Amino acid sequence: MKTTKQNRSILVTAIVVAIITITACSKGGSDNPDSPADGTVTNKVEASNGITYKVYAKSGLASYKGILVMGSGNDENNPAAGSLDGGAENDLCNKAAENGYIAAVVQYRKGVPNTSDDAWNRNAQMIGQDFDNCITALSSKYGVDKNRSVVGGYSYATFMLYTVNSTYHQSLANCKGILGACGSTSANDAQNFQIPVFAINCAGGNEGDFSGIDLYNRIPANSPVKAKSEGVTDNSCNTHCGGSWTDKMYNKLTQWLP
Repeated sequence: MKTTKQNRSILVTAIVVAIITITACSKGGSDNPDSPADGTVTNKVEASNGITYKVYAKSGLASYKGILVMGSGNDENNPAAGSLDGGAENDLCNKAAENGYIAAVVQYRKGVPNTSDDAWNRNAQMIGQDFDNCITALSSKYGVDKNRSVVGGYSYATFMLYTVNSTYHQSLANCKGILGACGSTSANDAQNFQIPVFAINCAGGNEGDFSGIDLYNRIPANSPVKAKSEGVTDNSCNTHCGGSWTDKMYNKLTQWLP
């Protein structure tokens, strides 16, 4: 059949409409799960720099305010690899991401049974390295300066981070603070802290003598980290890790990384 001028015009119009439709669809939006709408917080498990982590990020941001890396609780006598699914640490990471931070729960490596001070210190050194590896991975992938980083944890992760703070702090030299929930350490460790801490615990001394406000009080007045540290003993709970502290911990994060 002979193609008339009118037919050619109709054909060209149809092609143009098809191209516009395809282009519009390819730009993503709510119908494209691989391209979430701007302002959406997504989370996914990534592996980079020798470490696995679940990262939270808000889409559509040109830059991030800083890095938050959280760690889970564990069996301190025989620690397994860190969990990526703990509710408290994921809630905090999600809140941080909603407000412009890049945040992750790190799967720190399985430790050795804590049968001696030497084993405890080995586990602490390993966790310090794992947190630093996660910070480095996030810094490289998301373009955030390592000097704008905060770490934290619940229970076992906090115990380990406090030991890192007093003895192996070089592994977290870029860190601006440690968000420590449901953990404690010795008065001697508190006197040697090199990184500011936010220590928050339930009342009752479930984790030992030096936790919450008591831990903060053991940081010497002339310590360079005293002014930026804080201790909270929550009298509304008296069990191990029984408080709801997402907002309090997030607020401290914003003080360290405004």
